Amino acid sequence: MATLDLDHLKRIVGNDPAFLRQVLQIFIRNAPKDMEALSQSVEQGNYEQVGFYAHKLKSAAGAIGYNEAYEDFKVLESISKEQAPLPQIQKEVQRLSAECMSCMADIEKIMNDL
Repeated sequence: MATLDLDHLKRIVGNDPAFLRQVLQIFIRNAPKDMEALSQSVEQGNYEQVGFYAHKLKSAAGAIGYNEAYEDFKVLESISKEQAPLPQIQKEVQRLSAECMSCMADIEKIMNDL
């Protein structure tokens, strides 16, 4: 289950449940698109774009208090800048993609519980 630091998110956006849900909904809407673009960037061997999308997803995860994903995307951003072997990056992206997609239902449940 996705563990969100809701206190972190509340410090950023306030304690209005409707607004918190809206912020989480933006993550749910954008993360799958960004993960797809990340995967395509790996397939194209475009290290710069891999780093860009890893950074974007890191920032989004950090903003909502999804700390595990934040740390994982931080590592991915770093290894893409170092131009680690593409199979290593691809394996990491596949793992993160599966985790990120499975967390969407968890985040929706968290939203509903607000």
